[in-house]
Amino acid sequence: MKKINLLVCTLAVAGLGFTSCSDDDNDANDNVRIEGTYVLDEVNTAKATDFDMNGVLHIDQMEESKCYDGGKVVLNADGTFTYVIKGILVTDGTAGCSETFTASGLYKAETAANSKNSLITLTYTNQKGDQEVRVFTKIGDELIWEDNTILSSYPDRDANGAAILTQGRVQYVFDK
Repeated sequence: MKKINLLVCTLAVAGLGFTSCSDDDNDANDNVRIEGTYVLDEVNTAKATDFDMNGVLHIDQMEESKCYDGGKVVLNADGTFTYVIKGILVTDGTAGCSETFTASGLYKAETAANSKNSLITLTYTNQKGDQEVRVFTKIGDELIWEDNTILSSYPDRDANGAAILTQGRVQYVFDK
C-alpha cells in the first residue's frame, strides 16, 4: 500500500511539474515585447460626431469613415519603424480620404511611470520635410498616441452638413 501511495504522489508531482512548464509564460512576454505590427483600431475624438450623416453619433471616427483603414505602426527589433498614416482631408466644406503617407525612421523605447507600460518615441520626416516626433504609450498590446495640443482638430459637420474641422483632442489606438 505504501508503494502505491508513493507511486501516486510521485505521478502527481511529476504531472504538476509538466503542466507548469507549458507556454503560459509566453503570454506575459508578449505584453512587454515592443516589436510587432500595430493596426489602427480606434480614432477617438473629444466629442461624438455624425460625420457620415447616418443619424448615429460616434466618438470612434473609424465608425464614421473608412478613410482611417490601413493605418498602422510596425516596430522592428532593430529599432526601426514604418508608420502608415491615413485619415480624412477637409477642404472648403468637402471631405475625402487623405493620401496615404508612409513614414520610417528610428524609435526609442523607455519604461513609463507605470513600469508595466512603455513610452515609444518615433522620429521621422513628415510630408512637409519637417522632423516630427510622436510619443506613443504602450499598454499591453496597444499603442496609444494622443493629439492634444492647441492645434489639434478632427473632422466634423456643421449645421448645414458641410465638412469642418473641430478643435479638440484625438486619441489614436493601435492594436497588436
